[in-house]
Amino acid sequence: MTATAERNINDSVFVREFCRSTLPELLTGAGLSDGDAHSVTVDVIRRARMLTALPVDYFDVLVTPFIEEVSQHLPLSAPAWLRAAVVVAVRNSRLEDFHALGGPLRAADITAITRAATEPLALLLEESGTPVSNNTLAGLDARYPRAWACLTALSDLMASDEDTERAYSIPQAPVPGLPGSHEKTHAEQATSVKTLSAGQGVVASAIDPRFDQALLAMMQQVKDGNAEVVPLSALSRLSRNSDKQLRVLDFLLAHGATVLTTNYLLSPDMVAVRIRPLVKPDSYNLRHNMKQLRGLGPTHTGLIKALRKQW
Repeated sequence: MTATAERNINDSVFVREFCRSTLPELLTGAGLSDGDAHSVTVDVIRRARMLTALPVDYFDVLVTPFIEEVSQHLPLSAPAWLRAAVVVAVRNSRLEDFHALGGPLRAADITAITRAATEPLALLLEESGTPVSNNTLAGLDARYPRAWACLTALSDLMASDEDTERAYSIPQAPVPGLPGSHEKTHAEQATSVKTLSAGQGVVASAIDPRFDQALLAMMQQVKDGNAEVVPLSALSRLSRNSDKQLRVLDFLLAHGATVLTTNYLLSPDMVAVRIRPLVKPDSYNLRHNMKQLRGLGPTHTGLIKALRKQW
């Protein structure tokens, strides 16, 4: 990044007003120490820089997994893609480490932070992007070609605002295996946990690049041919780490599984989305989510009904 670009982003409303004033005040007010608030702020600035450096077409696909999640995020006047970009830049930052498993940050704190970030991030995204060294949000299309093709088809379908279902061609690529032993972690059982499937599960911090036992068990079932459909409230239940999220989606598609979320259908040969307005995902009541069929296409509806008969 050039000195001029560095000065421009440092002088931006996003950094000057949100990251250096509003965000630290919200974080410390929620119970974080000054040091922890600083570490979150630094990570948010880093992620915003990475996001603004991406080409527009790539940006659109990257934020697509989070559009259903922001269906009721404030401010509702902001376009869905912008609220989803706030999730990628801010919500999926180190904020998660202080929110996971009963951390000091509560849902209301997250809501206040993401709402405050929306307008400043919009102004930052209007500026010309500058390449960023070690951009971990870049290159996902090459690393996970199946997942990227699927999400590109979903992004195009949502932009068309005409159809609810669309076929696409999945690219040929080596079939990925399960994560190695060095990538595993044990997540403690929680009394109220985010569900990875119809039942209860466990979860660590959702930005942790490692794989906990619930996620590994689900991937093993798919690999063994014992799970053709994977129900989730939203794709963020796989991970808020975009690299890990697409890696898991690529694995599921490669092994022939179909992912059903509150509003999306993602399979190796077709995608589908609910007619807007989207339904707000409820991570604690997946069965209730899956009962809402209004606005779904015929294939999507059929798969949901078949899944519900198995529960």
